[in-house]
Amino acid sequence: MSSGKRPAARLDRAGIADTYGELPRTVDAWVRLLNFPGPVGEEEWDAQQVDDWVKVSRPQSWPARAQRADASAKEPTAAQTGSESAAETAAPGTAGGGELEDKAGLALRYAVSEATVGAWTRIEGFPGSVGDRWRTSAVDGWVEQHRAHVWAEFKGEGPTVVVPPPQGDPKDLYDVGGYGVILGNATRGKPLARTTAQTYKRQGHLEPPDRTPGDRKRPEVFEDMWFLETITKHVYSRRGQGRLRAGRTRRTNKKKR
Repeated sequence: MSSGKRPAARLDRAGIADTYGELPRTVDAWVRLLNFPGPVGEEEWDAQQVDDWVKVSRPQSWPARAQRADASAKEPTAAQTGSESAAETAAPGTAGGGELEDKAGLALRYAVSEATVGAWTRIEGFPGSVGDRWRTSAVDGWVEQHRAHVWAEFKGEGPTVVVPPPQGDPKDLYDVGGYGVILGNATRGKPLARTTAQTYKRQGHLEPPDRTPGDRKRPEVFEDMWFLETITKHVYSRRGQGRLRAGRTRRTNKKKR
């Protein structure tokens, strides 16, 4: 006789992509994450475990866009209709572009500490609050522009880094040695030597400097300098070894015969 217990639903990679409306490459990044549910079969995952993970770790992709038969009762109306007024009154943590979150909710959303979110809110240009909450659609835009490493992790995309770039004002200035420290920590877990960073600069593997001596800007600089946001974007836009940065050309040395 049958026990009457229904087998757990399973999803393969294509099923996960279809369920949450994501690209296959995004799903490929998700399943490589350490906190993603383990497979329950060859290239198959428990649908409920995936749903629980997406709800917490990728709230921008939850509720499921392709509805499963047993999920319709728990999907909030705001997510289905896209009603802005309903999204504004939805409970913190639900999906939708216009909901409001407090610092704790934003910390959970972006997988950072509440203290980090507090530091963000004190930076000039951070979206304004509604009481003690912030609209996630506005914060998403700010994070994407100014905290590229957090955004890459939030979206499940981008190259893996060993040590993320430091938190700070996006316009903080770093010399070539500081650039090498951040890039080296991100790529191999230890700083690049200043001489190595200088070589990378000569070969065109670093971004063009944001500030140069004599550029008549303030504060005055006496060597090439880069904004933190420029270095961070470099770290998260890498496409393999030897990629030349924007505006640079590779020099080739031809042997004379």
